[in-house]
Amino acid sequence: MILLVGNSAALRRRLRSMAQRVLVAAAFAAAFAASPAAAQQIVALVNGEPITSRDVENRTRLIAAFSRSQPARKAVIDELIDQKVKLNQARRLGISITDSMVERAFSNIASQSGRNATQLNGALRESGIDPNSFKTKLRADLAWREVLQQMSPGTFQVRDADVVAALVARGEAPTAKAWQYTLRQIVFIVPRGSPPSLPAARMKEAESLRAKFSDCERDLALAREYREVVVKDPVIRISTDLPQRLQQLLEKTPDGRMTPPESTSAGIEVVAVCGRKETIADLSSRREIREKLLSARVEVQEKEILEKLRRQAIIEYR
Repeated sequence: MILLVGNSAALRRRLRSMAQRVLVAAAFAAAFAASPAAAQQIVALVNGEPITSRDVENRTRLIAAFSRSQPARKAVIDELIDQKVKLNQARRLGISITDSMVERAFSNIASQSGRNATQLNGALRESGIDPNSFKTKLRADLAWREVLQQMSPGTFQVRDADVVAALVARGEAPTAKAWQYTLRQIVFIVPRGSPPSLPAARMKEAESLRAKFSDCERDLALAREYREVVVKDPVIRISTDLPQRLQQLLEKTPDGRMTPPESTSAGIEVVAVCGRKETIADLSSRREIREKLLSARVEVQEKEILEKLRRQAIIEYR
């Protein structure tokens, strides 16, 4: 269950959104299949770094596949210019996005679209989309988030008072009844680069464990009988801190039972609901409100910072 891992909620939300669009991208992109390679021409320069017609062609297909509309050429060039500006600023600030970080983000997107990295790579190529172009965009997105955190650290801090104010404005009380869950996460490991048959086999093993599991105290030992399985320590989660989908899933899972298996970057995961009790939740920590406030704040700040960096850059259209 990805949401039990301590990654950034905003980043996970963006990756989930990209994963959902990947599901429809391959089919749609066929309409924009690659034409015979034309001689590359420089269409713009950013601090002396070229943007070529090939770059524009690849990004056009990528945008068309995910948005299901043909973008204007000028908009594509401007997006590529922004990408250069973001990466240049990251270098100036000493921010390094490694290849492994990019591959991990790519694998997360593949996993959340029901594929592995190799399958997603092949689907993009079949659709006329260069996977390296997609990964360059991922690198810029990851670097830009670090740039924003360094240049405007307060942007990523949402005060409880702000969240409470937003709740009151919506006519909601800042406290409410909620469920406090005690959860155990079990991971059936799928090593990176495994053949496609392994995730399917591990999914069957997870389903087998889920069918036999009925008590956390007694049946966690069953999980350890499977090879390459990690049983994580108990965690406590308040329902109001969880996304709506996960709240509904846990509500439907009786104590002592497991959630359905889910494919993640680590492997196949199931979560045992070991207990729950009613509690009073402080809605100042509500994920939904916090993320909306964070998204709005980041949108304003990144626009201002990007405009400033563009003014400082030497940009030449050809």
